[in-house]
Order: sequence, then structure tokens, then C-alpha cells
Amino acid sequence: MATVAKLMEYAQRTGSKVIFEELSSVGPDHDKIFTQRVVCNGEVYPEGVGRSKKEAKRNAAGYALRGLLENQPASNVGNSQSLNDDSFEETDYKGILNHHCQKRSLVHNYIQVKRSGLPQSLQFTYKVVIEDKEYPEGKGNTIKQAQQNAAQQAWSALQEQSDWDSKVSLRSTVSEDDNPPMMSSTSTSPSTSISTSTSLAPRMSSSQSEPMSTSDSIVFNNSSNPHSDQVAVENKGRADSVSRTLTKSRYTSKFDCKKYLGGGAFGRVYKVREILLNKKFAVKIVRVKKKISRKDLREVKALSVLLHTNIVRYYSCWTEDTGYMQSSSADSCSSQESSPQLLYIQMELCGSKTLGHWIKERNTRTLPDSSRRQESLTIAKQIVSGVEYIHFKKLIHRDLKPANILFGQDGAVKIGDFGLVTADDEDDENPRERTNETGTMLYMAPEQFENIYDRKVDIFAFGLIYFELLWKVSTGHERAEVLRDARNQKFPREFPLTLPQEEQIMRSMLCNEPKQRPEASALNAELEKLAHTLNPEKTEN
Repeated sequence: MATVAKLMEYAQRTGSKVIFEELSSVGPDHDKIFTQRVVCNGEVYPEGVGRSKKEAKRNAAGYALRGLLENQPASNVGNSQSLNDDSFEETDYKGILNHHCQKRSLVHNYIQVKRSGLPQSLQFTYKVVIEDKEYPEGKGNTIKQAQQNAAQQAWSALQEQSDWDSKVSLRSTVSEDDNPPMMSSTSTSPSTSISTSTSLAPRMSSSQSEPMSTSDSIVFNNSSNPHSDQVAVENKGRADSVSRTLTKSRYTSKFDCKKYLGGGAFGRVYKVREILLNKKFAVKIVRVKKKISRKDLREVKALSVLLHTNIVRYYSCWTEDTGYMQSSSADSCSSQESSPQLLYIQMELCGSKTLGHWIKERNTRTLPDSSRRQESLTIAKQIVSGVEYIHFKKLIHRDLKPANILFGQDGAVKIGDFGLVTADDEDDENPRERTNETGTMLYMAPEQFENIYDRKVDIFAFGLIYFELLWKVSTGHERAEVLRDARNQKFPREFPLTLPQEEQIMRSMLCNEPKQRPEASALNAELEKLAHTLNPEKTEN
């Protein structure tokens, strides 16, 4: 028997009044997510989420029926046995959990804990981590099944939290424009009828964390009833209070299809789709303090003035409250002096592979790679073009490395991750004192370990990157050793024999004395000259 039918059978037999509330529909027409819930005799049950109204309704009915059967008196258990005979249709807990986290701007991930068993009978174990809080593990014979079970475990744990009902009901009482709609009277048939009205009348009955009694229900048949008017005024006040304390998230309302791409100490990056434009972007999320500092905004300020084909393009930024003040975990930010915020940076979406991936792939090729020299030069020219523009804008990247160089959707090289960017000095003769040891150690110029340096640190890092592009190494250990030698202008014996022009250019970039390193503009010209030498026909065309 279908879940909705079971619920209605229960309602008929017990004389209960069941109302289905349509709470929201998020996303474009071809990819909507619907949310419904059941209110039975004034008591609110958890939301059901689905890709269609029917699926959302079915899931909401399932939650309500479970709750009703668990809480009914023992004398009625036998009468309801038939309701348990057929199992509920499978629920998409991953979809439900994803929807829950999107609505509340929570970052969640699925972590593989274990993989065991023989190839023909593998068992996977996964757990969900929501904002650094881990939830019980889920197991399955496939990754999909294990993640689904882990999502179910997390969803169950969330529902058991003491403030669960409050969080769910508060979100549901606020309309899409943050203002409660006007209440309207609804006409109801006998107790088993279903109301799918989206008016506030049934919604307001659940604006408090505790279930309201039947007398508090705001479903009017007679608007002249003074008691009803009293309840309406009280609950409208509650809704107004809620709307003032909750703000709609720009991130969750304007973007969907969020996919975690990677992250580190300076934030996490997600692939998203802007719903209105139906266009994909990357959004970097950085945790900042309530009082945002100049240091927090330096990446945004740099990106906002950099518009170049070889630099990741910036589109917009904004801040939102993290919502951690509601967290009950011991390590939550509610114990800190100032509540943190999230800084969102909307940027151009690049390919998933970095220059580091490109280098590793070339290093694994067993046959001689005759095209590597030309391809490396093409990439190097694009990198130095971007660096020249960064320096023209009086900025220093300070963290150039293969992992921070991406490829655009059109294949063009894109310099990214400006988390350590800083302003360059106008005075070339007297570089100013700066933070030392800022960057990635292997690619840092010698002077970067001290306090005084300028834009030439980017030239040194680029010299090492160009060397990696050209020269094949077999292992990670060999790579580290060869790069350490290259930092001191000690190249493999075969390097100057096979790549003499590149070796000369590289020596100039890796000079220990910053003033002896060429400017990016001069390097650009040198590489253009080299391209003409290696392939005169192509450069003439």
C-alpha cells in the first residue's frame, strides 16, 4: 500500500485531521526540489524532500506515519499492524540531507572510512561530516549504498537534536521574500481531507519548537471568532520576530548543483550553477571574523582589478552569517567573542586539473615526448603573460606553483589562488619590509624567507615552474631533490645539452640576487623569441 494511502487510512480510523503543507520549491523548472510536510492534529512532522511534488509528499507521509505509529497507545498497536506490513518506499536520504545543508549554508562531505572484503563482495563504510562534526557510519555493498546509509544515519541524528523542531519550524515560517504572507481562511472537509494550500494558516501552527495543541491551530472557518483573531495576532507577532532574525542566504537561493572541488587553509572551493543564468561558476568560501579585516579582503580586492585572459576571472563577493551561533557542539563558534561569517567569492569555473596534474601526467609517459618542449613553452608564455599583468597592477602573487595554475574551459592557462597576494612597492631601490616565510617553501625565493622582498619573488617561482614543465622526473623524491638543486642553479647534466636556450633563460630567473632577475615583460619577450626560433613557420603565421 502506498505511504500516503496508509496515512489516510490511519487518519480515517482514528478520526485524525491530516494536512499536507507545500513549503517550498527550489531551482529551475527542469530541476526543482520540492519540500512538503504533514501536520496531523496540530502536530508537525519532519519535512519530506523530493524531485517532484509526489515524491516530497510521499516522503513527508512516511515520516508522519512512522511518528504516529511510534507514539500511539499500546492498545492500538494491533489495529495498526497492517500499516507496517508493506515497507516504505526507499527514501533519498542524500537528497534530503543535501537540501537541509543547502538551506542552512552548511558544508557537508562524505568521507570513506573503510573498504573491506574480496573484489566480488566488497563492503564500503562512509560517514557524513557536517561543518567538522562527524555522524555515525553507514555501510553498503556499493559506494552509493554506503553513502545513502550514512546520510540516513546523519539525518536521524539531526532529528534527535533537542533544537531540531525549532530549526525546522523557524525556517518554514518565513516566506521566500522574508516577509510572512497574509493569512487567509481555509475551508476544510471532514477530518480526513487534505489541504494543499500554501497560505500561512497551517504553517503558523508550527512556528514554535513545541507542538501546539488543537486550540492553538490557526485554521479559521469563522474569521469573526474573537479567539481566532487573538491567536492570529499572537502568531503574526511570532512570525515577524522570526523574519527579523532570519535572512535568506544568497548562496543557497541563487546557486544549486554544488560540488566540492577542493580546499585548504584559506578556504573551500565549490562548483555551482547560477540558477537564473543557468551558468556554472566556482565559489570559494572563506571563514572570517564578524568584523571583516583588510587581510580577509586582499584576495577579493586583487581579483577585482585583474582582468586578463590568463588570470581566473572574478565576478562578485558577499558575506553571510555562518549560523554557528545555533550550534550545540562543544567546539562551536558560539563560545568565541565574535561570531564568524563566511566570505563568498564567485569566480570563473576552470577545469578540474591543475598544472601539477599536467606535469605528473607527462612524467608518467614511457616513450620520449617530443611535443613536451613546445607545449611547455606555450604554457610558460601564458603564465608569464599573467605574471606581467599582475606586476603591472602593482601586485605580487607570492604563491606561484603548479597547484595554483589552472586551465580554463577553453584550455587557456589561468593563474589562481590569490590568497597571499600583496601590494608591490613603487620604489624599486628600497623594497619594503614584509611578512617572511609566506608562500610554499619549495617555490619561495631565498629573500622570501627574510622580511624584505618585491615582485621578483614571482620570477624565481616561475623559473622553477618552467623547469618542471620541461624536465621529466620519475618519483616524488627525485622531484624534490632536482628542484632543490635547481634553486641553486644546479641542473641535471643533460639539461643544458638538450635545452640550451631554456637553460640560459632559467639561470637568469633563478639568480640569487633579485635585481639580476629579469622583469616579467622582458621574459615575455625572451619566450616569444624562443618560440620563433623553435617554430618559425607557426610564429610567422
